[in-house]
Amino acid sequence: MYLVVPNDIKDIEIYKEHGIDTFILGLKDYSVNYPMVSIEEIKELSTKYKLFIAVNKNMFNSELDDLLSKLKELSKLNILGILYYDIGVLNLVKENDISLDLVWHQTHMVTNYNTCNYYYEKGVKYAYLANEITLDEMIEIKNKSNIIPIVEVFGYPIVSFSRRKLLTNYFKSIDKERTKDLYKLDDKDGSLLIKENNDGASILNGKITNGTRPLFDLINNNFEYLVLDMQEIDLDTSLKILDKYMYILENISIITDEEKEGIISYTNNLVGDNTNFFYKKTIYKVKKGDK
Repeated sequence: MYLVVPNDIKDIEIYKEHGIDTFILGLKDYSVNYPMVSIEEIKELSTKYKLFIAVNKNMFNSELDDLLSKLKELSKLNILGILYYDIGVLNLVKENDISLDLVWHQTHMVTNYNTCNYYYEKGVKYAYLANEITLDEMIEIKNKSNIIPIVEVFGYPIVSFSRRKLLTNYFKSIDKERTKDLYKLDDKDGSLLIKENNDGASILNGKITNGTRPLFDLINNNFEYLVLDMQEIDLDTSLKILDKYMYILENISIITDEEKEGIISYTNNLVGDNTNFFYKKTIYKVKKGDK
């Protein structure tokens, strides 16, 4: 199953025409890095589509009563799962016996099967795997844990999030007006995308992760939930990628090696050949003499 994060809520009906009925959206005022919708909008959308709802920001004590009320409202709707970052969300759900399936979504920390099993024992159903681990490590997590893994296979990966309003502060410091919602920062190591909302600033890798090649192995290893994050990507390109991914999902058993390479080449030409960390281990070394 593909889960799509739309660049614009208005695009959802178009995605449905291309075979997608499952989306990840953010709860207004309680999410970061997702298109946000209100409880009332979720009520309407949940009658037409399958939804995962992100409640994935760090919470303040002053927000907990309102958050609890909203979680109770969400539990009455046809919601597939709640993506959480703050452990307080897990505690609220468990302490108040709220009937919601949970997705452990602590960004860079979802990296191993032992912790996945720990949260599974706490009642968590899904784990949204970190973008910084390899394909082999994802397969190991799937084989050695009871939790259901969710893998992002396409989109601009999140690098970091700051509660600070980085863009607002920067433009204030140079006495200029911020005119855009998204800025690109280039340096010798590549590019970053920076965007800001009321809760802080998100920094994204400036290269799209094109997971077409690992997608074949993920499907063959029975990964059920695969995410296409279309944020900051134009609709035409998004639909071209989606159509190819739908074709792979529906025809994987008959796609030849030659056709596979042709599909990969096609998507590479569209969005580049960056496979992020799917085939690249993150290795930390301490050099002798370094302090």
